[in-house]
Amino acid sequence: MKISKFLLSVIVAFATVALIAPQQVEAIIVDGRVSGQTVFTGSGTITESNGISSNGISSNGINELEFNGQLFPHGPLSVTDATGDFIPTVGSQANFNLPIRWTGSGSSVTLLDVLPGVGGPAWDILIAGDGFATGTFFSLKSVTFDEDSLTLIGRGTTQLISGDPLVLKHSAARIVIQGTGQDFTYNNLTVVTTAVIPEGGSGLGLLAIGFVGLVAVEGLRRKIATRQNRYA
Repeated sequence: MKISKFLLSVIVAFATVALIAPQQVEAIIVDGRVSGQTVFTGSGTITESNGISSNGISSNGINELEFNGQLFPHGPLSVTDATGDFIPTVGSQANFNLPIRWTGSGSSVTLLDVLPGVGGPAWDILIAGDGFATGTFFSLKSVTFDEDSLTLIGRGTTQLISGDPLVLKHSAARIVIQGTGQDFTYNNLTVVTTAVIPEGGSGLGLLAIGFVGLVAVEGLRRKIATRQNRYA
């Protein structure tokens, strides 16, 4: 019987989690897909490796969206609205681990800094006393921008981990960044992450997302502990 490469990768991931879980992850319950949407607002600036023109179009250089704030280029941004499972994130702050970099324009764009099976730029939100949420870019569908406006549409995953014992919910996600401003600085920047059903509604795909999130739990738990100690 032939086993697809994707199914084999999921089995390997399952085995890996089974080996590391007793040592590194405490009482994690994988409980289906997360639902809802989270919205955060802030400010961002686009730069371009070869210089940037007023229409924002370049086919040769690397474009980079940096998030302004105390932790520039990571943010923070403020979580201003949410629905479904993301409601507890309202009032928190979101930070990106990396600026978003890409080449190309329009629908012919390539997201940079993406690691196979891990993803690319990601945001994380610490929910005070209750856990954290994350959203990770895996690809870009389109990017259009000029000196006054920006629309970036990406695909990826999102996870929500909360409770005691910890419960992990996960889903594929659509991440849309829009902004208005001037001189390629968008002070009215909005990031909307929406949990979606993967193409074909694949339960196996959701399982794989869950295992990826589970493997990442320990690192995120340590990040939470570091932040809590910092602000204690």
